[in-house]
Amino acid sequence: MTTTPSRTSTPPPAGISPGRARFAKRWTPRLVAFGEFIDGYDLLVMGSALLFLKPAFGLTASQVGWLGAIAFIGAAVGLVVFGDLSDRFGRKVIFVINLVFFVVASLAAAFVTEVWQLMLARFFIGVAVGMDIPTSHAFLTEIAPKARRGRIAGSLPNMMWLSGAITSVLIALALRDVAGENTWRWLFGLAAIPAFGVLIARQFLPESPRWLRAQGRHEEARQVFALLGVEEPPAPAGPVEKKRELRELFGKGAGWRLAAVTGFFALQAFGGAVATVAGPLVMEASGIGAKNSLWFSLAGFVAGLVAVVAGAQVIDRVNRRTLGIWACLGVFVAGLGIAFLGPKASGLLLTFYVLYSLLTWFGPGVLSWVWSSEAFPTPLRGIGTGIAQAATRLMIALNVVLVPNLLEKFGLRTVAIYACAYVLAAIIIAVSPFLATTGKELEEVTMHQA
Repeated sequence: MTTTPSRTSTPPPAGISPGRARFAKRWTPRLVAFGEFIDGYDLLVMGSALLFLKPAFGLTASQVGWLGAIAFIGAAVGLVVFGDLSDRFGRKVIFVINLVFFVVASLAAAFVTEVWQLMLARFFIGVAVGMDIPTSHAFLTEIAPKARRGRIAGSLPNMMWLSGAITSVLIALALRDVAGENTWRWLFGLAAIPAFGVLIARQFLPESPRWLRAQGRHEEARQVFALLGVEEPPAPAGPVEKKRELRELFGKGAGWRLAAVTGFFALQAFGGAVATVAGPLVMEASGIGAKNSLWFSLAGFVAGLVAVVAGAQVIDRVNRRTLGIWACLGVFVAGLGIAFLGPKASGLLLTFYVLYSLLTWFGPGVLSWVWSSEAFPTPLRGIGTGIAQAATRLMIALNVVLVPNLLEKFGLRTVAIYACAYVLAAIIIAVSPFLATTGKELEEVTMHQA
């Protein structure tokens, strides 16, 4: 599968060496999407780390919930604030400096001695992640050809995200018998290594060409399109340079788009936590033990990666609304299987858990990313995506606080509550015809805010 922008025979712009042109074409989408590897590793590593933090600090169920949630709260802050700043000052400056914050906070988290110190470090890690998400997400959407935007803006970052999650579990399994009770310190500290490498490499990336064009910097935009080997899309109809108005996000038509993509993303994240950040705790509640719960979570993440790769083959070929509706209903059924049949046999538990993960990532997990950036015009894409993602992170934070307490009371039947979120998500898709975005240019998608 090709996940880079389409290449043309156009020579690189004047002053750009062939070597840099080759680097830009090959690595720009990957280096931008690699921020999701860091996000997936760090935000999912807490699910594994909590298995070691609970005995190390004698954590209560409430403390477990808040430690898992605090990074998502920080991410919500970073998403809204820096999503807006990326619209004002550009994508590149934000997705470069955010990694500086991330590296420092990750190292700090590895050396804390008190719970409150870890909460503070995790909050700032969340802010750093929140800085990156709307910025890199908008960038990927803005450089993707319409025929492969689903794969580049949806499948590619989710592949990276799941790869980060898988890496976090593998490292936890590898370190468990070596580092013992200090495994969580290594899990946090090691996140700084790939983040530092990406920080260096991102210095050589260009600015988003669509953002440049929205600022009236048309010649620079043309040069970046040529540098990336992407055919420049037609300019949108109407005034070339339009004053940026935040109130447009909440106007007629546009307001419903914001509500729909935010609601869908938040519901998907709420239900999807069963297969992601809360996975180890859900599996531990089945009585299979901490080590086995990591293996179950690993199976879920691997299944998710397989599903994203498979979904990438169809996401730009089929009606995305149809795909989303049926996948959401399938996740709902799998969730009921975990809740009511899983407690009876570990084989059934594993089967339904893997199915839950497969369907989550095949459809709604990727579609939420695609739709949340396609729905907004370039001058408002960062803040629009940031709002949708912020609501999502707050939902996950609420979710992580609730999971330990609900599992104590209801056991695996708790999963049925989360699975119901996918029924509501399917309803949102059904009443939102503008989500049929397959094969359309961004300018065409956002032209009619109705």
